[in-house]
Amino acid sequence: MRYSIHGKTLEAKKARILINALVDCAKAGIKSSLFINKMLWGISLYLECGSFRKENWLTYHRASDAAKQVRASGDKNWKRNVTFEHARPLSRMYQMLLDEKETLTLDRAAFIIGEYPPVLITTEEELKMAKRGFKTKGTPEERYDDIPISGFSVRSDGTTE
Repeated sequence: MRYSIHGKTLEAKKARILINALVDCAKAGIKSSLFINKMLWGISLYLECGSFRKENWLTYHRASDAAKQVRASGDKNWKRNVTFEHARPLSRMYQMLLDEKETLTLDRAAFIIGEYPPVLITTEEELKMAKRGFKTKGTPEERYDDIPISGFSVRSDGTTE
């Protein structure tokens, strides 16, 4: 996680509010839904990028080697060939929150959400991942085993700003 939920910025306050809502939902045993997934998506984005605005795919630093090549290709439609993929699927994140609902805290929920930040990969890499059975299953390391990445680890380096 590059950005803390304990900061004084409005974005950090929003993140705390949303994570507290997710903790409450998990503790109540509420099933996953579109709204749960959108909260997870937004918090994941904040923890890595520091804002809730859509990530800039052109400058996003966590990209597979192939996605970096597509981005640098000069093709004006390069965005059609890449996708913003959560290393730990949103459904798995929320299931972890549900599994820990008895002892779940704000900080533990933030850790679960931010431990494996999203990665920009090619749509071809995403299809290969799905064919291998890793659309929503498997550990992040298993899911990304066949996807060449350099310059970062699939797991967050844990530094916060």
